[in-house]
Amino acid sequence: MKNTFKLSLAAVLVSTAMAANAGISIVDNEQGNFSIGGDVEFDFNFQDREGVENNEFNQTGRILLEFAGERITNTGHVFQVNVQPLMESSGNVALDDAWFAFGAQDGWNLRMGRFEAFDMFPVGQDTFLEYSGDTSNELVSDAAPYVYQMKEARGRGSDGQIMYSQTFNNLYVELGSMIGDRSDLFVGGTYHGATIDTDKTKDSVLIRPVVGYQAGNFGIAASLETNLVKNAVVTDSGVDISDRMGYGVTANYTTADWNLIANFAYMDAVDENNMTAGVNALYKGFGLGYIHANNEYENKKLTYTEGKAKVDTVYASYEFADVLQVDDFSIYLGAYYTTIDDQTTAKVFEEESDKGVRVRFKYFF
Repeated sequence: MKNTFKLSLAAVLVSTAMAANAGISIVDNEQGNFSIGGDVEFDFNFQDREGVENNEFNQTGRILLEFAGERITNTGHVFQVNVQPLMESSGNVALDDAWFAFGAQDGWNLRMGRFEAFDMFPVGQDTFLEYSGDTSNELVSDAAPYVYQMKEARGRGSDGQIMYSQTFNNLYVELGSMIGDRSDLFVGGTYHGATIDTDKTKDSVLIRPVVGYQAGNFGIAASLETNLVKNAVVTDSGVDISDRMGYGVTANYTTADWNLIANFAYMDAVDENNMTAGVNALYKGFGLGYIHANNEYENKKLTYTEGKAKVDTVYASYEFADVLQVDDFSIYLGAYYTTIDDQTTAKVFEEESDKGVRVRFKYFF
């Protein structure tokens, strides 16, 4: 997305998750500004997935509206508000971001509401990357290996969040947190075949500190995420599955023509460890990426399976920019291919290879 609120280093490091569309300025004076913008995104998708009898061909998409306001006081303080309702082609109405922030201009900032924090596993021009989710909910599933990407405490959860951030020349620091019920992290209310005891669920407090540094064309950031509340989510046998600790590092190198990104993430959870590494490159509209996930399982607290499960994914895309000589109107071609190698003793996952292609129409207004 295009930037409305720019915080020098933060704008470089935080990527699109913390940015906003430029839009049309409704009010712009010494008191502040208010703008309306958004984007249109519609996809035509074709997928060939093992285990599905027929190939899938469909059209998905949405229209995002953005209402953004900013006020800067005579004392150098800034107040910001951002709301992004989504109108999906399925007929559903959803909400992307809804947040309020205040702080010092080009200094500290306190943000609360619904939003995404620093992206610790950016995947570049991911026009079609099937497994990737947009929120912190429903990421862990017994039906498939976990491709961990430092998203569990990133934001857009069900119960809200608050985050402090600040820039110090080339250094960016951020302390994000999510609060509330985090049992919705686990798809279907199960973990390793065990049912979550909803009567004993507590509100969680997740923290996610990030430190980033930008030196010329090179940037690097490190982070961790964990839950501070013991027994926040337990199984029917009393096992605390909210005891999770994640670590991540991401680095990028950017020039006029190239954008190179490397990511690493590791999660230490109950009876399993999840390691994910990825690299991607963007060159003059052409994007190519590779992600490898390696999950190790053991039977210590829950009887499930032992061994490893690996996921390998390759994805590519190309952008036709300024179609019909119209600024901000692009057509993307995207494709992905992913495989699962189940080396567990119980063979809990189907070994399969899925692939898909997509044509995306994207317009910012």
